[in-house]
Amino acid sequence: MKNNLGLGILMGAIAPLIAYLLATYTALTDTLAPEKPMLVYVIAVFINFVALRFLFKREQDALAKGILVATFAASILYILTQRLSI
Repeated sequence: MKNNLGLGILMGAIAPLIAYLLATYTALTDTLAPEKPMLVYVIAVFINFVALRFLFKREQDALAKGILVATFAASILYILTQRLSI
């Protein structure tokens, strides 16, 4: 696999995008944990962090940094769109 920042950003955007689609177009959040609507997004971030660990161990730093950028961007977008108070 190529060690490319752009590819890492694309790879890192996959899990949050799937989480968004599941949360928006299915009743998964209502059936899985109705009192915790953010659970699907937390799972997506966890998946990205596991990928980060393996990529850093394999010394594919550019891919790992791209996944990290995508994860932080998705987290910020979630906070801004859900208007959570911090």
